[in-house]
Amino acid sequence: MSAEGELVERETLPAVQQANATTLLTAIAAAASNPAADIDKMERLFAMHEQMVKREAEMAFNAAFSRAQARMVPVVARSTNEQTHSKYAKLAAINKEITPIYTEEGFSVSFNNGDSPTPGFVRILGTLSHPSGHSRHYQIDMPPDDVGIKGTVNKTKLHAAGSTNSYGRRYLICQMWNVTTEDDTDGVTRKNAMPEGAVKDWLAAIDACADAAATETLWPDITKSTASYGDVAAHEELRAALLAKRKALKSAPKKEEGVL
Repeated sequence: MSAEGELVERETLPAVQQANATTLLTAIAAAASNPAADIDKMERLFAMHEQMVKREAEMAFNAAFSRAQARMVPVVARSTNEQTHSKYAKLAAINKEITPIYTEEGFSVSFNNGDSPTPGFVRILGTLSHPSGHSRHYQIDMPPDDVGIKGTVNKTKLHAAGSTNSYGRRYLICQMWNVTTEDDTDGVTRKNAMPEGAVKDWLAAIDACADAAATETLWPDITKSTASYGDVAAHEELRAALLAKRKALKSAPKKEEGVL
């Protein structure tokens, strides 16, 4: 299709949809001017008009979303995670690649924080909005990014809050557009997910750790496993479970020799 033809298609569909809603609104206005108009029928007409407007907005959103997503390609992972020694794409790099594409279609992205049902976690909220009036909402619960793999605090609370929000926004923007990264084993969302059975096996292995040293030995294997799938959720779930197990082991009272 030529650029001119594509422009005509983009303009015609919303125009037809708007004409349908306008026609119904005109009928409602005409009925309202009649003193003998049935109020119940009027209310049903208004409800019908509202549903039509919402449906048309959703259709316009979906059409624009499809065009934008078709132009997006995997983002090259150029940054290195010093803890896991793996490559990942920073939020700034992802935004640089995809923001010009989705803004051309009229989309805007906004983020906020909410309360997480998981104690100690932060809920990151994301909204993808379109001029049609339709929006989609996304969310992800994140643990505070204030400790390293060994459980040692490595950030101030302010730094940890900023890091956690950055991670959450990165995951959400990738989730919104199904953005993948090349050679990224640090957790940016990919299409494949780790099998549920494999996650359960790792959780069982974590639970079986007898001391903190065992958790340190286990973590590189867990990272390698989650990285092979690129599963963000599994990576964060297992990391949180490992840190919780390590903390519990360190705080548990030591048994005296000879005492059962």
